[in-house]
Amino acid sequence: MPGKPQIERKLAAIMFTDIVDFTSIASTNEQYAIDLLQKQRNTLFPIIEKYNGIVHKELGDGLLVSFNLTSESVQCAIAMQKSIKDIKDLNLRIGIHEGEIAIGGNDVLGDDVNVASRIEPFSAVGGVSISGRVQQNISSNPDFKTQFIVKPNLKGVSQEISIFAIISENLPLPDMSTINAKIDKSNKFKKEILLSTTFGILLFLSIFYFSDFSSDSHQAGFLKSKNKKQFFSEENQNMISKIDSLLLINDNESVELA
Repeated sequence: MPGKPQIERKLAAIMFTDIVDFTSIASTNEQYAIDLLQKQRNTLFPIIEKYNGIVHKELGDGLLVSFNLTSESVQCAIAMQKSIKDIKDLNLRIGIHEGEIAIGGNDVLGDDVNVASRIEPFSAVGGVSISGRVQQNISSNPDFKTQFIVKPNLKGVSQEISIFAIISENLPLPDMSTINAKIDKSNKFKKEILLSTTFGILLFLSIFYFSDFSSDSHQAGFLKSKNKKQFFSEENQNMISKIDSLLLINDNESVELA
């Protein structure tokens, strides 16, 4: 039996790319979509090689690439966007983050790989988005100009991440209305989770209380007790009232506090 692949860990700049509206293109014309992927390989792979990048995976229409130097990853991303400017339907979003990756066989893993994948959707079409860590590393280089975009709570990411856009070489900024819509959608989902969780807890406690009350009544021969059993203490009742009040307020801070 072949042995397990050796795991190599290293610090790298991690790039994710994605072709905008590729799913729609593929559903309309499969052959055209396949040809578009080939154009992507023919155009981008030589550029990635020039900047010493390694293509680890083709994820459908996207690419997972790593670089030893953060500056080379940004230079490569800019060159990639410039090279495909006149290729019809080859419209890319690119996201870059820096962190530790674990390479084993054909797999590239690590929390920072996940972060990079979450940053890419915040890029403009034809643009490049980067994490705050990347921005710090290239901030002393006058060839790179950046602009702060947003500091979102990324799904499945425990790190605190700031996102910047590369604006060198006239690369486009993302549409902030689209960015805000993504954040609002995420916050709305969080509210729904909090509301449903609170409701579930209260429902469970209610069932537990009535079940316990029924048991006590049966043991007492269904006779009314002089002292009713109070399941919630006064402190708990006050806390539940506070949670209800906070959840009625339509803002993120109140919901998170609740």
